[in-house]
Amino acid sequence: MKIQSKKELMTEEEYSLLRDLVNNEFGILLTGDKRLTLHTKISHRLSILGLETYKDYYDHIMSDATGEELFTLASHVTNNETYFFREQAQLEVFANILRDIKKEKEGARHVIKILSVASSSGEEAYSLNIIMQEKGLFVWDWDITITGIDIDRNAIQRAREACYSNNSFRQLNGNKVLVDKYFIEEGDRLRLKRFLTRNVEFRHANIIGEHAFDGFDSIDVIFCRNVLIYMSDDAIEKTIKNLHRCISDGGYLFIGSSESLIQRTNLFLPEYINGVIVYRKNVSG
Repeated sequence: MKIQSKKELMTEEEYSLLRDLVNNEFGILLTGDKRLTLHTKISHRLSILGLETYKDYYDHIMSDATGEELFTLASHVTNNETYFFREQAQLEVFANILRDIKKEKEGARHVIKILSVASSSGEEAYSLNIIMQEKGLFVWDWDITITGIDIDRNAIQRAREACYSNNSFRQLNGNKVLVDKYFIEEGDRLRLKRFLTRNVEFRHANIIGEHAFDGFDSIDVIFCRNVLIYMSDDAIEKTIKNLHRCISDGGYLFIGSSESLIQRTNLFLPEYINGVIVYRKNVSG
């Protein structure tokens, strides 16, 4: 069988098929002519699977009842750019509201649940855990769970390993004290100390799916940052509805600083905290 050369760009028809598939299944918009970008990201899959054309690849995905190749495709088209302590102003607001969350729960069950949506390789989820550790508010009888959700199984595996290169720490600007406090050097990489991974878990899910958040309820804080900007309007609506269902009545939703839900939905209402927009659940929405 003649395998398609890596130099052969997919046709417009093939690109349209794959572009629409990515949009329909994951809500991700590939705007403009991204043929070269998509070709670069997935051309090796044709060789691995012994396929001749991108149309063959599309047909292979559609006939795969397990859905494995579909999620492999997702892992190649999603943006996994992340690092520790990204968007510092939002994280400072998160640190400040922890005292309010604790006060609200003093007379109830000492349970706090945090969700990191599109968690990639785990830097965001672990950053939140480090911040909670630094605040020193939750000891002894507090049950804190942080869950990361992502569509990329490879990213989830890296998150569970909790071992990172120096690139993941570029926001720290050489803050060696913080790194030494919570990480252990392993060659040219840094591994998060085990006590900070025990209450953090990761789950594979398509966040626009109807059952993506099954089992989640009364989430106190949700981070869903720099996700919506890549999505279609329909996918955003599905995602926001899913988040609204699982967040607590007093919960906080953080989205990217370049994203907005204003005039897009009435399920969440904006609240300004120290110059940062945070969204709160509209209980009557």
